Amino acid sequence: MNRRDFIKAGTGTMAFAVAGRALGAASERVRLAVMGCHPKGRGFALMQAAISAGGAEIAVVCDVDSRAREAAAAKVLELTGRKPDMAGDVREVLGRTDVDGLICAAPDHWHATAAIWAMKSGKAIYVEKPCTFCGAEGEALAKVQQETNAVFEMGSQRRSATVSLQAMEVLKSGVIGKIHNGRCWYQTHRKPIGPCPNAAVPEWLDWDRWQGPAPRTAYRDGVVHYNWHWFKNWGTGECPNNAVHFIDLARWAMGVENPVKTASFGGRLYAKNDGWNEWPDTQTCLWEFAGGEQVIWEGTSCQTYPKPFNSWSGCLLQGDKGSCFFGPSDCTIFDDKGKQIGHWEPSVQASSVETNNVDPTKLATVEHMANFIKCVRDRNPAGCNQPVTSGVASSLMGHLGNIAWRTGEVIRSDAKTGRLLAGSPGQEFWGRSYEKGWEI
Repeated sequence: MNRRDFIKAGTGTMAFAVAGRALGAASERVRLAVMGCHPKGRGFALMQAAISAGGAEIAVVCDVDSRAREAAAAKVLELTGRKPDMAGDVREVLGRTDVDGLICAAPDHWHATAAIWAMKSGKAIYVEKPCTFCGAEGEALAKVQQETNAVFEMGSQRRSATVSLQAMEVLKSGVIGKIHNGRCWYQTHRKPIGPCPNAAVPEWLDWDRWQGPAPRTAYRDGVVHYNWHWFKNWGTGECPNNAVHFIDLARWAMGVENPVKTASFGGRLYAKNDGWNEWPDTQTCLWEFAGGEQVIWEGTSCQTYPKPFNSWSGCLLQGDKGSCFFGPSDCTIFDDKGKQIGHWEPSVQASSVETNNVDPTKLATVEHMANFIKCVRDRNPAGCNQPVTSGVASSLMGHLGNIAWRTGEVIRSDAKTGRLLAGSPGQEFWGRSYEKGWEI
């Protein structure tokens, strides 16, 4: 057991091999593990995207739901002719020396913990957005990535989409002038989730491992596998869940890092009497940056019409000389008279990836996964299109929006570090509570 590192985990100290597997010939595939692989979840789509991207194999599927790992293993077998190993505890996976990287699509409360464990164990990490559960976790992620020089990619797939990359190059040329404002939105029609009463833990679920770093509570019916989003112990609400994609595009196009002021309004306005009563279903967030640039996001989780630009989500950037609209998978640029002067859309479809309501941008997901796989092979963290610094900054915007909503105050933060300024409301929400023994 040479070159070992020890990570404090919730059930005690566990040893992980520090050095990753040495990749040999170019034909040798990167070996990946997937954490969180329910058929209706994001991990199932990411798993298929990794297969479609090429150059990688799914070595392990890991889930605390025994049904999910069986289904994921069967899907990999169907697509590749090889059945992966199965695991119920990610620590078992990270203890292996024949795994090069981890794809984490577990619930939000697991993201930073899994990413830190992966990096400390010598593994590359692809973690879904938001990559953090709170502001303090962003600081911890950045510190560990710097210490380990691990490959880190957050799942903002538009960062690798050919459409976005081409459009951003044109925007950088100044075709619409300086961009002052970005208006982003997300609209969907989520149904009531029911009362979610306390219930007996299903036999297929390891509830303790599902909770992971979160403080322990009784199992609630209807929370697993998706409705955890609307509970503060495990989820971050709609804003960090879905705003992050398009506010990230706005931040990227504007060339800004962290806002200096944040405000937010909203509430649970639909189906008020069911279990979803901790995060809003209708929310507006406004961020202002040091140069006066503004980004606004409007989230309507339970009302879909009318759709701006006939699009359920998007980002409209407005500059001195024109505007630019990013839809879910396309982009259009207009001059200051509203005339279309540029348009990009995917030229091919990722036909080998099944349509899934958690993967509406199939080709972009494959392109982003290809970027991650290449960086793992090359051991090149600098090549990631959504590295830790940028992923943390975009996730933090979502968290700042939630802090502003929870306090009802204007939040003030540092443009360089993103940290709340001394005297700003919301200091109590910068960190989070952990189950004893699971602290980062």
